[in-house]
Amino acid sequence: MFYSLEEIVRKASISSPFYRELYKDINPDDFRLEDLPIVDQTKFWEANHYNNNSLLTEDILDGVVFKSGGTTGNPKFSVYTKKEWQTFTTLFGEGMDKKCLKKGDRVGNLFYSGDLYASFLFITNSLENSKTPVLQFPMTGGMKLEEIIKTVNEYSINVLAVVPTTFTCMAELLVKEGKTLNLERVLYGGEALYPEQREILRKAFPKAQMLSIGYASVDGGHLGYIDSDCGPGEHKIFDGSIMEIVDDSGEVITKPGETGKLIYTNLARTLMPIIRYPVGDLAKWVGEDKFLLLGRSDEGARIGPVTVNRDDLVEVFRKLDMFKDISNFQMVITREEARDSLEVRYTSAKDFPDIREGFYSERKMYLEAVNEGHVNHIKFNRVHEDELEHNERTGKLKLVIDRRHQ
Repeated sequence: MFYSLEEIVRKASISSPFYRELYKDINPDDFRLEDLPIVDQTKFWEANHYNNNSLLTEDILDGVVFKSGGTTGNPKFSVYTKKEWQTFTTLFGEGMDKKCLKKGDRVGNLFYSGDLYASFLFITNSLENSKTPVLQFPMTGGMKLEEIIKTVNEYSINVLAVVPTTFTCMAELLVKEGKTLNLERVLYGGEALYPEQREILRKAFPKAQMLSIGYASVDGGHLGYIDSDCGPGEHKIFDGSIMEIVDDSGEVITKPGETGKLIYTNLARTLMPIIRYPVGDLAKWVGEDKFLLLGRSDEGARIGPVTVNRDDLVEVFRKLDMFKDISNFQMVITREEARDSLEVRYTSAKDFPDIREGFYSERKMYLEAVNEGHVNHIKFNRVHEDELEHNERTGKLKLVIDRRHQ
C-alpha cells in the first residue's frame, strides 16, 4: 500500500508533534518536495523514544518493533504496522526476484536474529513474499562456522544470504583446510563487499556469484534493489519511495557522477513517517533511477557488522564524564589487514588514555566483533584542531570520513 507524498506530509504535519513543528511554515496542501526540510537525525531520534514519543502519528496497536542503530544505553527503535511490514517485505522480496533468486533455490539464511534485531526476520519474510519458489533454511548468524559448512553440504544448499563478515570468515576457514563449497550465489547485505574480500571468496566459493541482496534499513525501509543492469555497488530505486542525492548545502544533485548524501522518503509508512530522511550513505547517480553507493556519510559509521553513530559516541563520552572536555571529534573509517577499522580523532586539553576500555564497556557488540576477527580494535587519538579534516568548499568539519572506497 502506497500513499502520495501529499497524504504522507498531511498525516505527519497533523498527527506527529515532531513533524508538526518541522512543517510549521509549510502549507500541506501546496508544497514541493524541496520545500520540506531535510530531517535532522539527532532530533529525529530524540523524538522517537518508545515512551513519551513525539514522532509517531498514532499509538502502537499492532505490528512489529525493532531496535535500530546503536546499542548504547539509549537504544533507538523502529516500528511498523502489520500492513507496513507486509508491504516492506513484499517489495524487497520482489526486488530479490529481479536477479538474486531462481526457481528451486535452496537458500540458507545466515542473517542475525534476537535482541529485537531485524535482519533475519526481514530476510525470512522477504523470501516468503518473493514470487520465486525457493526453499528456505533458517540457519541464523549464530551458527558456528563448522556447522554452517556441514549444513550447506548436508542439504545441498546452493544460495547463502549473509553479511560479508560471516562468509569471509567461512572462506578463511575453508581455504585454510583446503576445501571449497559448491555454492551458486552468495547474497550479501548490511555491509559493503571489498575487492580484497572477493579474492579469498573466489578460492572458497569458486562457482558462486557475489550479489547484493538489496539495500534496506530498519529505520528507513526499502532503499534499493539490483537487476541485470546493476554493477557492483549499484542499486535501483524501489516503487513506493523517493530517493534524492544532495550536496553539503542541501541542494539536490541531478547530474550523474557528483557525490552527495542519500535522502530518502518512504511512501508506504505513516505510523513512523520517513520524509526526506538522511540514510547515512554517500552515493552518486549512474543512471536515471540507479545510484552507486560510496560509503558512509556524516550520520554514522558501519564498521563490519556494527553501527556506530555520532550520538552513540556522545553518549559514551557523557558516561565517561569526558564530554565537557572535548571540543570536537570526527570518525575516520579505513581498511587494514582486510578488516574495517575505526579511528576517533578528538580535540581536548586533556588526554584520556583509558577511553577505549570505557567504550568497550558500553559497546560490547563492538568488542565481540573484534574478538571474532570481524573488525580491528577501535582507536582514539587526541589531535590538534588543525589536524581535523574540513570540507574545502564550505570549511565545515567532516564528521565521518570513509576511506574504504578510495
